[in-house]
Amino acid sequence: MKRIVCFVVAGLSLSAFAGNKANPDAIELKPLPVPVEFTSDMDSPVAFDATATVALSCPDGAAADWLGRHFAEWYGAQAPKVVAAGAASSDLPAGDEAYAVTADASGVKISARTLAGVRWAAYSLRLLAIAKRGTFRTEGRLLPTLKIADRPHLAFRAVHLCWFPEVRPQQMERAIRLAALLKFNYAIIEPWGMYASEKHPWWHWPNPTMTKAEVRRLAAIGRDLGITLIPQINAYGHATASRSCTVKHSVLDLQPEYEPLFEPGGWNWCLSNPETQRVLRELIAEMHDDFGRPPFFHLGCDEAQPPTCPECRKAPYAELVCRHLTGLAGFVKERGARAMIWHDMLLDRDDPRWKGYVKCGSKITATLVDTLPKDVIVCDWQYSYGNMKESRKDWPTMAYFKEKGFAVAGCPWMNYNAMRPMADFLSGIGGFGYIQTTWHHLRGHDWVRMYRYGASAAWGTDVRGKGGHGATPQFDTEFALPLRLVGHDMKAVDYLDTGHLNYQVPPGWWIDNN
Repeated sequence: MKRIVCFVVAGLSLSAFAGNKANPDAIELKPLPVPVEFTSDMDSPVAFDATATVALSCPDGAAADWLGRHFAEWYGAQAPKVVAAGAASSDLPAGDEAYAVTADASGVKISARTLAGVRWAAYSLRLLAIAKRGTFRTEGRLLPTLKIADRPHLAFRAVHLCWFPEVRPQQMERAIRLAALLKFNYAIIEPWGMYASEKHPWWHWPNPTMTKAEVRRLAAIGRDLGITLIPQINAYGHATASRSCTVKHSVLDLQPEYEPLFEPGGWNWCLSNPETQRVLRELIAEMHDDFGRPPFFHLGCDEAQPPTCPECRKAPYAELVCRHLTGLAGFVKERGARAMIWHDMLLDRDDPRWKGYVKCGSKITATLVDTLPKDVIVCDWQYSYGNMKESRKDWPTMAYFKEKGFAVAGCPWMNYNAMRPMADFLSGIGGFGYIQTTWHHLRGHDWVRMYRYGASAAWGTDVRGKGGHGATPQFDTEFALPLRLVGHDMKAVDYLDTGHLNYQVPPGWWIDNN
């Protein structure tokens, strides 16, 4: 029995599946397509195995090869055949990433304008296909009868991932692969003292796992999956390459001879030292090459402190900061990329206009909004500190940067109820995009929520169910399924590379409690 639920979002009439009356949440897909018609009871299943042919309509000549190659990777001998079927359908939604899928008695059809759209269609089908029932081992798959015409809400949809010493390379790969499967198309990788530079081997903790070979491997995986990896360097504050609450410094704790490159205490880079600019440019060039020269480079620049260096204090500080950042942004531009920075130093913390919003700057640093190059992308992180359940409908700081002539991206963290309204606001003002920050949460329930809510917000749909934190079932199959598929793609064999926690019981618990 077919059941279609219609509703209105942002003035558009959309359709969303709601399963059948007996089990309305049986079909799980993240993010939900917009719009979609779904037959969810499997009374009319569609074969999705070696007997099936997928007709692909896409003008991109690489699309059929990509789809056939990945079907073979995912399904082995039971992979459906892929047949090119001409130009994309004329009734596709607007946009380069749009796609349409039908599965019915006549077979499975995919239509898209670009390889990107084909990828999103393939990921939707992969999450919807189930193994045939009644067998000991998988002998092919089935799809429900369905019709999807889908496109993303925002063109730039990113996750921000931190490579701490405690983060295993496998964990980072899982996070990247999962983000792609959930239709994020960018991942900003911030190396917290873990990038193994050949030019400056002192610039990391001992035994770094973010090696050049590993970075190049992950960047290649990302390109294949449709997610571009963007490198980040903290070029102003956070020069410790460590969280402030730890008081660690990836350089000065073990190699004090490099103290002149940093402010006394080490939190900021020393901006008056010409060696700082040289070192940062060489690191930027090296990382940018290792990441495959992506179109963006993040320069960090959040939570800086006032200067204590006697040389930095001699010069007008706003001019010194502007010269430093303008030089680095110009260098990034020479390499064919755009610089990105965090927003907070561009807002005066004492300005009443920003009461209730994240702002870390002074009257001096706030003048940078009028002097920095306008091709710098401002990444406005608004975390609703003090009330993570808060939902707002407008974001005046983002509108401010847009009015000042900057491209602006909105960046939530664990303020889940604010994610969809933030994405809607950005879409309404012509914002650049959405960046889901994760920081030190690449495991656990908060990581699950960030990915679930963030993927839906960036794509333009709500999470399945209502009620915020309590919306997911006890065993979150909606997240478990894509995470499990990522593990299959990685050929995971380690217990640590399953689930969203390293351990079910903390190490040592049995000894301490028995």
